Amino acid sequence: MTHTGSLPTSAARRVTAIVALPLVLLAALIAWTVAQHPHPDAHPAAIAAHVTGPAGKQVVLARGDTLWSLARRHGTTVAALQQANHLGRSTLIYAGHHLLLPTGPDTHPRTPYVPGTDRRSAAGPGRTAVDFARRQVGVPYRWGGTGRSGFDCSGLVQAAWHAAGIDLPRTTFTQIHAGTRIVRARLRPGDLVFTHDGRHVQLYAGHGHVIEAARPGTTVGYSPLPPAHAVDAYLRPTPAGRR
Repeated sequence: MTHTGSLPTSAARRVTAIVALPLVLLAALIAWTVAQHPHPDAHPAAIAAHVTGPAGKQVVLARGDTLWSLARRHGTTVAALQQANHLGRSTLIYAGHHLLLPTGPDTHPRTPYVPGTDRRSAAGPGRTAVDFARRQVGVPYRWGGTGRSGFDCSGLVQAAWHAAGIDLPRTTFTQIHAGTRIVRARLRPGDLVFTHDGRHVQLYAGHGHVIEAARPGTTVGYSPLPPAHAVDAYLRPTPAGRR
């Protein structure tokens, strides 16, 4: 039999298909990568389309952002933000990270929270303490801080109640014993809310929100009242320390 030096037509086609398959897969992989990571010089509309999906668009978190402030700014709720970003019950977010904004009719709060006076605080030292804390909104967090240059969590609470005429101890571990324990249902503005095994304290502001100096890199501001399972104690400062 004479060897012609060439493959039969069917064999040649199989070889061509085997050689071409990796090239097709490589081209598909490159196309997918480009779609997922648009060039930084791409047109803004193209970038906006990239970060917009069925669940909403993404925002880059700035220093001082909180879930509460973002919910107010974008007309949604903290719970909706937590669900869209798989945060569970956590409210921790970090500057520079991306956060997905939910969309849909169920994400808009029916009664947006507006800082104001709770009807249960018509008078008394609790209202005075809350009024003081409200005036500190925007002051930076500073570890060990007790004044307008900065507050930490217990420093803010101590200063607020000092303005109301009651002197509290300096640290959370001593403040947690400086009053009367109460139940969640009896919270009223000015009461103290302790979390993180007593290492953090917040001032209840009414309407399901607290005022706090949360952590470095943030400012004094409003946050949702933590869920009951995350709270160690609710405390109402007693007049025993009144000046």
